[in-house]
Amino acid sequence: MAEVFISYARANEDVARRVASGLKASGFEAWWDDQLPAHRAYTDVIEQRLRGAVAVVVLWSKDAAQSQWVRAEADFARTENKLVQAQLDGSLPPMPFNQIQCADLSGWKGNRKHRGWLKLVDGVSAVVSGTPPQLAEPARTKSRFKMDRRTAIAAVGALLLLVVAAVMFLPGMIGAGDDKPPRVAVLPFKNVGGTDDGLVEGIWEDTRHALSRNPQLIVLGPNTSEELAEKGMSAARNAADYLVEASVRTAPNRLRISTSLVRSKDGAQIWSQTFDRKLDDVFALQSEIAQEIEGRIRGRLAKGGGIKPENIATTGEVYALYSDARSKIRGRDMEQYDSALKQLQKVVAMDPNFAPGWATLSVAAAFEEGGTSNASKAEGFARRAIALAPNLAAGHAALGFALDQKGPIAQASFRKAIALDPSDYEALNWLANSLDRKEQRDERFELYSRALEIEPLWWPATLNKLGILLEDENYVAANKERERLEKLGATVLAGMVGVAIEVQRGDVSEAARIGINAFNSSPPDERGLIGVELIFVLLKLGYLDEAQANFSFIPPPAPYLWRNDPKGLDMIEAQHLPVRTFFSSSPLADAAIRTYLLSGRGARLAALYREAASSPAEFEAALGDVALINFGPPIALALQQAGDSDEALRLLAAAESAVSARYGQANRSGRAGLDADYARIFAVQGRKADAAARLSASVQAGWVPEPPAILTDLALDPPLALLKGDPRFEQSRQKILDYISRERAELGPFRLAGSPVKN
Repeated sequence: MAEVFISYARANEDVARRVASGLKASGFEAWWDDQLPAHRAYTDVIEQRLRGAVAVVVLWSKDAAQSQWVRAEADFARTENKLVQAQLDGSLPPMPFNQIQCADLSGWKGNRKHRGWLKLVDGVSAVVSGTPPQLAEPARTKSRFKMDRRTAIAAVGALLLLVVAAVMFLPGMIGAGDDKPPRVAVLPFKNVGGTDDGLVEGIWEDTRHALSRNPQLIVLGPNTSEELAEKGMSAARNAADYLVEASVRTAPNRLRISTSLVRSKDGAQIWSQTFDRKLDDVFALQSEIAQEIEGRIRGRLAKGGGIKPENIATTGEVYALYSDARSKIRGRDMEQYDSALKQLQKVVAMDPNFAPGWATLSVAAAFEEGGTSNASKAEGFARRAIALAPNLAAGHAALGFALDQKGPIAQASFRKAIALDPSDYEALNWLANSLDRKEQRDERFELYSRALEIEPLWWPATLNKLGILLEDENYVAANKERERLEKLGATVLAGMVGVAIEVQRGDVSEAARIGINAFNSSPPDERGLIGVELIFVLLKLGYLDEAQANFSFIPPPAPYLWRNDPKGLDMIEAQHLPVRTFFSSSPLADAAIRTYLLSGRGARLAALYREAASSPAEFEAALGDVALINFGPPIALALQQAGDSDEALRLLAAAESAVSARYGQANRSGRAGLDADYARIFAVQGRKADAAARLSASVQAGWVPEPPAILTDLALDPPLALLKGDPRFEQSRQKILDYISRERAELGPFRLAGSPVKN
């Protein structure tokens, strides 16, 4: 068997040939796929060579990073502690491989004294001798931050997709590989109460067959199981690690099966459940019950207790599909969510008992806009994952996320996930999100920091941690975070951090400059994330045309609504969205609400509010206090126009209460924004003097509107426009317009390069 397996993309075949030649000259036996024998199946040979290799050399390039087979082979090698890496074109390997030492073979033509080659040979020698791979030195990385699926950890299942025709289940790849699989005896099911013997035997056989397809288990044959049942429980416990027992009884047109999984060494009942089914299609019923039992046992007897997705068996095809979908979700690229959702729906259709598929489908459904209906679906998917695999950390994390990261059950779910798998960085991030912003500030910061220790370039935790630093107005620490990212080569993420810092400081032109430079210096496929941040800066500066022309992710109605054009409203209403989905789609909803009022459609807006909630309390419960604060004043104005002044007053009172609750916890800049919120509420209440005073204090403290929610010309905000003619309003309005004019002049001409033009 070859000592060193070489993994590469077909475009780099010449380099792979030189590497194989060089390794042989250095005394290693190297193998790569030009040595495939003609008489054997390709997939069989690849898997055999990969598993038997003492070291695996992965040659990274842009092509290799996009190859699911190279990434799967690299992930397998990393799991087995036999990975050696080299990069060929300056590309940073995808995560998590960018955290492991990587030799630089850029421009290498075969010179045996080349520094990168010597490092590669040293790495192979270290792995062969049993020395584990080292973490990368971040300061030496050369390439840009990779987002979305290119940063995804490739699934081991993607590799085993090559042999899926021969193997039904993919064994878990984590834990001690030499441990023997547990032995399971499926004892003959007991017929209780006159059930047809053939039906009982059929369910027993189907259950045993379903379990026997799992290579993580040794399922004793039917003859042995029958003999063990005859000899008694002591014999069965000596022959098997676990026993599956069941009794079957019938009632008129109903079938009840009571099943349990018992650990032999101590008689502990690991799981029990009763299944009640309508007795109609006997053969379909046999298969359904067998599948249900198999699903409950698979997760409970998985390697490592079934804590991680890779511990739980499934087919290679399912795991490859699941892994790709999970990477899209974790990349937090909105344009990938729909694709991931469809993939995950296919995953659970192909293998309904694969708990990680249900867990990640729950997260995908929670991300999808759909109000309470989708939240309920997401919770159901998460609970299905936990029922199948109670120790799957991702299932508990998904449940907390499906519960909107709020409340004691959500927090308990996140803490359970972290206790099971302390490396679950999503659960760490979500738990921090669920905690009280002020009272639990220190714990939130520590959790975000822990998530970043595990995934240093994961942008949600990065920006959440940054948010705390900016709340504290700790610009020194915030800039250190930016410097950390720059050293890691994370151009896009460092740019996002820089934009956020300068926006907080009030230097919008510098924020724009940082964002534009990061955007222009990044490859086209990495610009989406920085674009989401940059677009709001451009809108604040009044560059509506530039924002519209350069960002493909903008919803079609948005540019019309930026300009208060009711055509955008027609486009939204043509989609027939559930009303709560409409109100939850901020900032599109903010702009639409303003346009309803400015275009004389206030009555329609009032009707939408009444459809969404029967009271302000219900509106806040469904959509949150931020929606209540932002939408309350303009909706109250619409209610007044529709003749419902009482409901308008109730809504304004609720919004005022929500602002007051936040005011005491806010920092200086946060209070400036809340003063503007007070001004909008007071203006609609008719308290114009109080409103003008609050607005003046807000602008004096540095508040500037955040388009598209509130445009920089305050006269275009329906609640604040009620103050027109008041000298303090006019002074505040002009001060903001003058500020924007100065910032535009400081920025000067600019060009956004390389983005597709939105037609």
